[in-house]
Amino acid sequence: MTQESSSPKRAYFAVPPTGRFIREDRCQTPIDRLKTVALRPPIDLMYAAGAFEAQELECRLRDYPAEDLAWEDFERDLREFRPDFLVLSITTPSLQDDLHAAVLAKKLDPNIVTIAKGAHFNTLDIQAMEDCPALDIGLRGEYEETCRDIARGRPIEQISGLTWRRGDKVVRNPNRPLPANLDRLPFPARHLARNDLYIRPDTGEAQTTIVTNRGCPFSCTYCLANQVSGLKNRYRSVENVMDELRECVHRHGIRNFLFRSDLFTQNKKWVIQLCDRIVEERLDISWAANSRVDTVNPDVLAAMKRAGCWLIAFGVEKGSNEALELIEKKATVEQAREALRLTREAGIRRSIYILVGLPADDRPTIEQDIRFARELDPDYLEIFYPYPFPGTPLYREAVAAGLLEDGAIPREAYGLPAMPTRHLSIEELAKLRTECLRRFYLRPGFIVRTLGQTRSPREFLNYLRYGFLQLKQFVTNN
Repeated sequence: MTQESSSPKRAYFAVPPTGRFIREDRCQTPIDRLKTVALRPPIDLMYAAGAFEAQELECRLRDYPAEDLAWEDFERDLREFRPDFLVLSITTPSLQDDLHAAVLAKKLDPNIVTIAKGAHFNTLDIQAMEDCPALDIGLRGEYEETCRDIARGRPIEQISGLTWRRGDKVVRNPNRPLPANLDRLPFPARHLARNDLYIRPDTGEAQTTIVTNRGCPFSCTYCLANQVSGLKNRYRSVENVMDELRECVHRHGIRNFLFRSDLFTQNKKWVIQLCDRIVEERLDISWAANSRVDTVNPDVLAAMKRAGCWLIAFGVEKGSNEALELIEKKATVEQAREALRLTREAGIRRSIYILVGLPADDRPTIEQDIRFARELDPDYLEIFYPYPFPGTPLYREAVAAGLLEDGAIPREAYGLPAMPTRHLSIEELAKLRTECLRRFYLRPGFIVRTLGQTRSPREFLNYLRYGFLQLKQFVTNN
């Protein structure tokens, strides 16, 4: 592949019409079977578009699954816009379907430069590009600076952090160091997106994602955080986050946020400073964040509550310390109990994630997980099947145990089992999740409490509508 010396004028950013996923590299989640995960804006594409726009390219962005659009819509849009660049958001489970977009684009215009981003390209970039000759570039690592170099017309062989096609050969340029100063990155190009498509499920209000920090010092066996963002937790400055919040509130009218991070609450001083600034600014926003169970305390929780935090999602994962040790969680069930207790006392709603279907799991361990979830009694529970992402210890463990063929890329993810365990078949696992969720959500006390927490007729109706949909799924076992 070669690149012209003068910069092209147009770039098109697309989520292909291949299903509703969270496409955030670390979090590649198909959401249709999940209970607590709402569709999020394609924030990674927005960051990439911001980098292209900074080089004065004309950019457009479209999320086809969010708009319920099909391949013919994608083809029509390419014909009308005639971009020089096509940038695609890819997930590992949907890889083959997603890359069909590059094939279509090349048929319409053989000169278009097709680019794909996704954690898949960190480890299996060469294989993916060999399998899809229509793909010209795969982005590796954090890609904003890589996109800037592409957009400004820098010679392709000089751009670190990408894999590219030179004739029949696939070339892997050196890795790009992770940016230490996140304040230097452009804000996501939200003006290109239909922000009304992404809503907070309980209230139906527009909600967007704010990436507050990147990286995690922990190394859970199933997680992509280290591979995607490194072991060091890199925080944006408080004022840089505030600038983005102001833009969302005043320019886009968005007041509901998911503070996305690999570990939001590690730096307690930073969290309290951010919360204090939100209160001082009187932004009147609501937001949710994630946390480990061992990184919250009463002071942090009180500050978060004052600043508008209404929900914290905890990765509890398992119901025994022995199981937590197997996945190298470096946390305990005792810490989970304490975190959930403190969060409830702070007046913040609690969501927890449980993993079922790890290689060592059998019926007794999964029963223990569900008993523990009911003991914690959170406001929301999500049960995930682990996905064996290439490059993770879980992937290597699954291959070594004969649960997965080396090189296999399962299509099922999170809401459906991607692999069996040493003791349970895929068919057995597929039934267990529905059984576990039914036992948690259909408790009369839980239903009464949930409806009693609603703050408006609209929210009450949203919960009621959602409850009927879940009941239908539980009855049909889907």
